[in-house]
Amino acid sequence: MFALLTGAAVPGDFAPASYRPQPAIARRVDVTQPMWPTLQVGTGGVASSVFYQLTPGYRPFEVHEAQPTERPSLTVQQMQEVKAGFGRTLSRLPQVFGVSRQTLYNWLEGDEPKEVHLGKLRELAEAARTFEGLGFKPTGAMLERTVSQGKTFVELLAQGAGGKETARQLVQLVQGGQRARAKLDTLLGGRKAKLAAADIGLPALDEDV
Repeated sequence: MFALLTGAAVPGDFAPASYRPQPAIARRVDVTQPMWPTLQVGTGGVASSVFYQLTPGYRPFEVHEAQPTERPSLTVQQMQEVKAGFGRTLSRLPQVFGVSRQTLYNWLEGDEPKEVHLGKLRELAEAARTFEGLGFKPTGAMLERTVSQGKTFVELLAQGAGGKETARQLVQLVQGGQRARAKLDTLLGGRKAKLAAADIGLPALDEDV
């Protein structure tokens, strides 16, 4: 290859005796010359490298970086979990914090609660996840039932009780009552026992509307 480019013979014992140097077949190329065919653009223009360099607005390529999606704050995430887990009974939960109902919706929209409320919000979100995991939707009447120490679910959470454990206690209480009601119906020979308000829940506004 060296001989072909330079026209010089290759020294050494491996060169055949009959070999004669040949003219080089390579030539120098000006790197400023276009390395691709020129194309017609616009009204008779030529799409050469100079065209792209001198024409304003033309670039070989552009890099568009995707803007990072802003993630919701921890408070908003927890409030979304609370809303999903409690549904219509969200209107009963301001009592846990001693705040107004509007304050809860402000937290859902991104307002940050005072530090004193952060622990209770965390436990309330934990309770909501527990309800969802068990496929349980609490009604307003269920949240008003006595769960432990003569206190309701809402009162226990307001005093700093653990959300997961208190939620499990409420579910067990409600399900135990339903089983007892079913046994009573069987003993009555198919006649339905009178339902208590705690069994069917109280009317509540649809918070999702």
